[in-house]
Amino acid sequence: MNFIRNSYEMGEWKTKFKHQSSAFRTLKKLFEAHAIEKMFDINEIHSSKVSDALGINKGRYATKLANPETFSTFEILRFAWIIDIDPSLVIEVIQNEKNVMSKIVERVNRNTKKKKANE
Repeated sequence: MNFIRNSYEMGEWKTKFKHQSSAFRTLKKLFEAHAIEKMFDINEIHSSKVSDALGINKGRYATKLANPETFSTFEILRFAWIIDIDPSLVIEVIQNEKNVMSKIVERVNRNTKKKKANE
């Protein structure tokens, strides 16, 4: 699968999440149009319906949107399935957030320093 924006084939879900909410269609359109820069940008888009479908409370959902690196792989897959998009679109948004990358670099550097100190 080629992860270059707009030039890869979308993963097809074998089953679809059945819903009546326009909230999920709105999110789908935003992700597919690459209109979301940060996960927290979607916090105001029917967050109760989304958090209910994810099986987490609204406060925890908002916290995860503010700190998207805390989303588990399974939560990202559930979210993508609920709004019927390729999970790589969600991962792309998370990966492109500057604070997420700085946290990743900081954690790797800290772990590397600990390992060197123990050698």
